[in-house]
Amino acid sequence: MKFFWLLIYNVLLYPIFFVIAVLLFPFNYKIRTGLLGRYHSLKELKKFQNTNSFSDVYWFHVSSFGEFQQIESIISNIKNSNANAGIVVSFFSPSGYNNVDNNNIDCKIYLPFDFFWSVFRSLKVVKPKKIIFASYDIWPNIFLMARFLHIDTVLISARIHNDSFKLRTLGKSIYRAIYSLIDEIFTVNNQDLENIKLIIPNKKVEAMGNPRFDIALEKESNVKIKFDIDYKLKNKLFLFASLWPEDDAILFPKIFDLLDSNNDTKIILIPHELSDKSINYYQKQASRKNVSSIVIEDYIDLSDLKERVVIVNAMGILYKLYWQTYISYIGGGFSKNGIHNVMEPAVASNPIIFGPNYSNGNFLEAEELLSVSSAFTVKSNLGLMEVLDKLNDVNVYNLASTSSRRSMESNMGSTKKLLSRIVG
Repeated sequence: MKFFWLLIYNVLLYPIFFVIAVLLFPFNYKIRTGLLGRYHSLKELKKFQNTNSFSDVYWFHVSSFGEFQQIESIISNIKNSNANAGIVVSFFSPSGYNNVDNNNIDCKIYLPFDFFWSVFRSLKVVKPKKIIFASYDIWPNIFLMARFLHIDTVLISARIHNDSFKLRTLGKSIYRAIYSLIDEIFTVNNQDLENIKLIIPNKKVEAMGNPRFDIALEKESNVKIKFDIDYKLKNKLFLFASLWPEDDAILFPKIFDLLDSNNDTKIILIPHELSDKSINYYQKQASRKNVSSIVIEDYIDLSDLKERVVIVNAMGILYKLYWQTYISYIGGGFSKNGIHNVMEPAVASNPIIFGPNYSNGNFLEAEELLSVSSAFTVKSNLGLMEVLDKLNDVNVYNLASTSSRRSMESNMGSTKKLLSRIVG
C-alpha cells in the first residue's frame, strides 16, 4: 500500500494541489508569496552552497513561526557547539518566513515544490547530513528522495490527537506509508507515541518532549523586575495581551469592573497589532469609563504608575511584563487565528485565560496547562468574569500559579535529548 499511496500523491493529489494554488495566485497574497518564494528556493540553495564551506549541513523544516520555536533552541545549540555547522531552515507559510529573523540561520527558504524532481535537485545541491521536520507539516517526496540519497530524516514534536483523521482506517493507511519513510520519530508525550504506534506498530518511536519549553525558560535570565506571589495578590495587575478585535468585543467595557475591587489594581492592554488605531481605541475605552490611562513604550516597573490602565506600545517586552502581572489573558482565542504564546506567562507563574479557539501552533502548550488547572478557557465575557472571580480565592490562585511554573519546568530538557539524537 505504501507505493500505491505515493503513486496517488504524485500523480493525482499534489498536482491538483499545485494547479489550485496557481489558479488562486492572482487573488491570494499568501499563496502568491509562497509560490514565488518556492520558485526561487533552488537558486537560494545554490547561492548558499557556493558561498559557504560548512562541514555538516542540517536542514530544518517548519510550517510557520509557532513551529519554528520548536527548533530554535536546537539550532542555537548546534551553532554554539559547532560553528562550522550550516543551518538551512525552510518554511511553508509566509507568516513563518517573514517573521523569523535568527542569526543562527545560514539559509532561509520556502520549502521547495514537493515534486520529486525539484526535491531531488534541492537535496543534491545542499547534501544535508540530516533533515529535521517539526510537528505536522510533512511532505512525502522529501522523505522519499532523502532515502534515495541516503540522507537521514527526523520528525520531532510529533503529535496525533485521539480524534485525528490519521487514526481512522483510511488515515492509518495513508500515514503508514509516509511514516515508514522517516528514519526517526520523536513525539511530545507518551500518548502521541501510542497513537503513532497504532498507525505503524513496528516503527521505532520515542517520547522526547517539546523543546519550546526550554526557550521560554531561557528568557527568564533577561528579566530584571519580578514580583512575588504575595505582592501580586495584593496589587493585582491584570494583563490582556495580543488582543484582536474579536477579543476587544468580548472584553470591553466589562473588564473595567476589575478596577472597583482594589485601588491598587491595574489593567495592562497590549494589542496584537501595534498601531495608532489600536492605541487610540484603548484610550477611548478608558476615557468613556472615566479611568486614567497611560501609554508606555519601554520596559518599566508597572507598580510605579498611578494610572489604572496601562497601554503598551512596544515590541519585545511582553515576556518581561508577565513577571509583574497577576493574571494573564492571552488573545486570539475568539478569532480564526487562534491564541498566542502561553508558555511565557506560564513560566512567570501566571494563571492564564484564553478564548475557545486554541487549536493552532500553541495547542500543545495550551492543552498541557489546561490539564493541570493553570489555564482556563472562556466563551463569553460572562465566562471571563466567572473565571476571574474564581481566581479571587487565594487557594485556587496559588494552585493555578504554581502549576503553571511547575508544568514548564517538568518539560525542560527536551532540547538536550533531541540534540543527542540529531547531532549524535
